Amino acid sequence: MDMDTRADGIREGHEPRSGGANLLVFLALLPLDALVGGHAWLAIGMNGWAAAHNGEEATVAVTELAGYGGVPAAVGLALCWGRYRGAAVAQFVLTAVLMAWLLSFYG
Repeated sequence: MDMDTRADGIREGHEPRSGGANLLVFLALLPLDALVGGHAWLAIGMNGWAAAHNGEEATVAVTELAGYGGVPAAVGLALCWGRYRGAAVAQFVLTAVLMAWLLSFYG
């Protein structure tokens, strides 16, 4: 018998977390998401504002966008590793919405 297998055949420590635990983790991460999203909106918005006031065409700040999207995505990967699958899916969806919303400013 395998050492990490219980008597009923289920491997210990490999089951996903409960829905309540996923919800609590997701809610706990909302302040971080708001902070990262707000900072991204501010930084990218300032680039667009400066370009508009200088008479230039606003360009997508790819490095900033990748950095701001990378933080919530990395958190989502860490959640997957910690078996918080529901919170990770919500984190990835939130990241995709944030990136789509920031890109919408550039038409």
